[in-house]
Amino acid sequence: MRFRCFITAFLLLALASCKPGEKETVYEPAVRLELQDVSAHTASFALKTVDAASVKYGVGTSEAPVMDKEIQTETTGPSDLTLSVGELASDTVYRICYQGIGPGGETGSMQVLEFRTTIGSSQLYSWEKKRTGVLSFADISLITLGQHNINPPLWTKERFASHVSYTDMGGTPHWLFDAFLCIDGFDGTRGLSLSIANGKKSAVKESWEDLLEAWLGDDGALRKLDAAISDASAALGTPPRPRYVVMSLPDPIMFQFFSDKNSPTNYWGELNGRRMDFSKIEDQQAAYRWYANRCRARFNSLGFRYLELAGFYILSEELPLAPDFYKQCGKSFDNADTWNWQYKRWEQLIPWLADFLHSCNEGLWWIPYHLAPGYRVWEELGFDAAFMQPNHYWDNGSTQHPMSKTVDAIKRYRLGMELEFEYSLVADVMKDGRAGPDGSGNPTFYLTDVPMLRGRLREYFAGYKESGLYGVIPLAVYSGTDAMHQLASSKDIDDIAMYHELCRFIIDSPLKK
Repeated sequence: MRFRCFITAFLLLALASCKPGEKETVYEPAVRLELQDVSAHTASFALKTVDAASVKYGVGTSEAPVMDKEIQTETTGPSDLTLSVGELASDTVYRICYQGIGPGGETGSMQVLEFRTTIGSSQLYSWEKKRTGVLSFADISLITLGQHNINPPLWTKERFASHVSYTDMGGTPHWLFDAFLCIDGFDGTRGLSLSIANGKKSAVKESWEDLLEAWLGDDGALRKLDAAISDASAALGTPPRPRYVVMSLPDPIMFQFFSDKNSPTNYWGELNGRRMDFSKIEDQQAAYRWYANRCRARFNSLGFRYLELAGFYILSEELPLAPDFYKQCGKSFDNADTWNWQYKRWEQLIPWLADFLHSCNEGLWWIPYHLAPGYRVWEELGFDAAFMQPNHYWDNGSTQHPMSKTVDAIKRYRLGMELEFEYSLVADVMKDGRAGPDGSGNPTFYLTDVPMLRGRLREYFAGYKESGLYGVIPLAVYSGTDAMHQLASSKDIDDIAMYHELCRFIIDSPLKK
């Protein structure tokens, strides 16, 4: 009897709480999905909901993908969320099927959105899968092979050691460079150029393959670098992170002789049984993709203990671009910025290349010479970072490349700076009477000029700090073919002091922290 009275009272209370004409709340969950970004292996969507507690969805290549995933909205009111999906195949049509679910299980209408992934690598390697984006580093050392087929590469563990670690004046060892740029612009065996700028006959497929072998062969230079890092770890322990490697990409030059616009454009070689014709941009892109994929695969097969591939580098130090590209970017330009742009097509090649590499979670870098064409629009082209060469080190008794202009440029366009020196900085080398070249390659600098050249390097230090970008934007260091090792092993007291000053500038950067 008491239980029956309780039920009756509850029903009366419930009826009393309903106002006349008031209806029970009915949720009609609505969902809107818009494609926000898509790459070769991922896609993201803007997700807007009303009266939905969650959204069920599924992604696949069938007409009606199974909705086996769910995302909570955390509110039954309007919501704005981002929905991301990964592990997609390159250049493939997908459908995402989705439906809003109300707080009481009410279902909204089922909808389907179709999208296509971009062309990218068909495979991601372990180091690429674990990344959420492009890597960054505090500094990078340029490792120049130096006409590798004329002078067999002499990169040994000992030579690499001066780039890998540094022992300060108190006897404390430190890791030195975070990253290493593998660079070479000439095939010495065939006398061919890997870069437009060298003015020689253009390199062929075999040249590109030889370059790859020199770096990533079983006895290649990067084996020696990995061994040098292993030796340094005996004193320093395992590096706090992998030592990163950036591989330079040879230029897919349109003409066999770039200066002769009547020379062949199908000189390079074959891919997949078809002769490449570099008058066709799709063939230039195919060569870039082939080389990048070969680098990635070779890197993976070698199983380095300490090295990790961070990405790639554009070899040309100037990038003349179409006038319309500058206009679209809202940037100023002059004739030098557009010289021969129609035969180089960088404004088409580089954004495509950046997209392809980013689809692999690999980066793209560039180092223009002083105020070179293209430096104002490096970000718009798709580079992840760029460094400017001051070129002041090689000025022959002039102010052709004043540091003030370099500082102004890097501040305005947020470029990194490249520190520059070579053997002419090292008194212990120059004491045998040899000459060092100026910017035009003329023998200009002698032993008596070494103090002046040390002063120029110190101007680089001061200029980068003055710019406010030291410790904010990464640093690049060019030391010729062997000057870092020559400076580190010098017996000259002033050389030794210069070496310590240089290394302290590198390791004291706040980016190292």
